[in-house]
Amino acid sequence: MPYRRAHFYVLAIFPLAVLAFWPAYLSQVSTASIDLHAHGITATLWLCLLVAQSALIHGGNRATHRTLGFCSLALFPLFLAGGSGIFLGMARRLVANVSPFYDLYAARLAWLDIVAVASFAWFYHQALARRRTIGPHAGYMLATSIFLLPPILGRLAPILPPLAIAGPQDFWKLGVGFQLANAVTAAIALVVALRAGRDGRPFALAALLTAVGAVLFQFAGPL
Repeated sequence: MPYRRAHFYVLAIFPLAVLAFWPAYLSQVSTASIDLHAHGITATLWLCLLVAQSALIHGGNRATHRTLGFCSLALFPLFLAGGSGIFLGMARRLVANVSPFYDLYAARLAWLDIVAVASFAWFYHQALARRRTIGPHAGYMLATSIFLLPPILGRLAPILPPLAIAGPQDFWKLGVGFQLANAVTAAIALVVALRAGRDGRPFALAALLTAVGAVLFQFAGPL
């Protein structure tokens, strides 16, 4: 059975997400917009699903694993809707001229979102199509978590002193942080792919798609 410790690695994403989203969301959750709530809740539930599914199948509880698999059919469109809400929310803030951040990055981040959401949907489709072959099914399901890493790591990048943000004059550093997050994410996916051997194709594809998003972020113009 591949990916025997996967649930522990996915669990490690949770504290990173708390640190990353504390300033802009969790610390002011009572006043946050509905699009942030929708994305935060559905992304959290998806990660919980991955943890549970991995732990259940390796614990021999196939029946509950299968039941949660059916539940994913309902969660999947909700997750896509939550991700799309973030995209639309950024567009509204850009039009409203809320912050120079959106002037600099809204269009560029949109490319990352488009690649991530489309890739997530395709990976989930592949996981369903290969549900009777353990390695590919597990790989494609678990690799959906790769597309959640760049927004988390990108928000953590300013923790590094050279990328610290003191004000709008430092917003250019955020672009460096986003690309560093993409590079680290692609590297993680490649390491997993190499360690998984013949079952590692989904993670190799996730690394490639992360790199595609990074290139679009850097060079593509506004949508």
